[in-house]
Amino acid sequence: MFGYLVADRSNLTDEQFGQYRSAYCGICSSLRDNGLVRGTLCLSYDLVFLWMVLSSMYEPQLSTSKERCPVHPLKGTGMISNVFSGYAADIGIILAYYKALDDWKDDRDPLKLSVSKLLQKPFEKAAASWPRQSRAVMEAIDKISMLEESRSGDIDALCNTFGSLLGEIFVYDPDDHWADHLRRFGEAVGRYLYLLDAVLDLKEDIRHGRYNPLCQSGMDTPEWQNSALDLFLGDISEIYGFLPIVEYSPILDSIIYSGMTEKYRRSLEDKTPGE
Repeated sequence: MFGYLVADRSNLTDEQFGQYRSAYCGICSSLRDNGLVRGTLCLSYDLVFLWMVLSSMYEPQLSTSKERCPVHPLKGTGMISNVFSGYAADIGIILAYYKALDDWKDDRDPLKLSVSKLLQKPFEKAAASWPRQSRAVMEAIDKISMLEESRSGDIDALCNTFGSLLGEIFVYDPDDHWADHLRRFGEAVGRYLYLLDAVLDLKEDIRHGRYNPLCQSGMDTPEWQNSALDLFLGDISEIYGFLPIVEYSPILDSIIYSGMTEKYRRSLEDKTPGE
C-alpha cells in the first residue's frame, strides 16, 4: 500500500495513540516470528488500519505483552496482538514481495531483486496460508503494470484494479455475513489510495517526464482531482457507516476522516496539484 492510512495524532488521546502504536508493534512481532529479523521491511501503518478494521468487526481474544526488539532493545515496547496480527503480517509480506518483483521488472534495480529473494521463503509460507489474497495481489499488480506500461489514461480501470486488490485483502473469511461489506469497503479504500497517489505524484511526474494516468486522461486539473477524491471519500464513509465497528472506532475515525487526507491537505498548502 502507499502509507496514507495513518491516524491524525491530534485527534487521539494518549491512550488511543498508545493502542495504535501497540498494534503496530504486535504486527512487527508477528513479522519477526515469520523469520524477518527486520520486520519493518514489510511493515506500515496501513497494516494497522487493516488490523483495526478486522479486530473491530470480529473482536477476537486480545493478548498484551512487552518485548525488547531491535528498535526498542533496552526498555522494550508494549504490544497488543490477536489472530489478525499474523494475518496483517502475512499480507504485508505478500504485498512487499510482489512490489519488489514489480519494481525489479520495471527498473532492474538489484536492491529490489535482493529484497524479493530475502522475502521468498516468508512469502511462500504466507501465500500458502492465504492463496486467494495472494492471487488477487498478483493479478492486480500484473494488470496495473500492463495498464501503466501502455501509458493508459483509463484512470477508472487503474483505480478499480487496485480497489479489487484491497477488497480481497479486507475479506478475511469469504463465508462470513460481513464479507461483501468488507470487500466493498476495501475496494472503496483502494480506489481512493490509487487516485491520491497519482495526484500527489503529479507535479514530480510532469517535471521528470514520467507517466501519470492523470496526464494521459486529461484529468490533471485541481478541480477534477478535488471532486474525484471527495467522491471516493464519500464512498468510503458510506460503507464504513454500515460496518458494526465499536472497538477502535475513534482511531479508525481519525484515519478515515482526517489522516487519509492529511498529505493531500499539506500538498495544497505548498502548491496547486498539477502546476
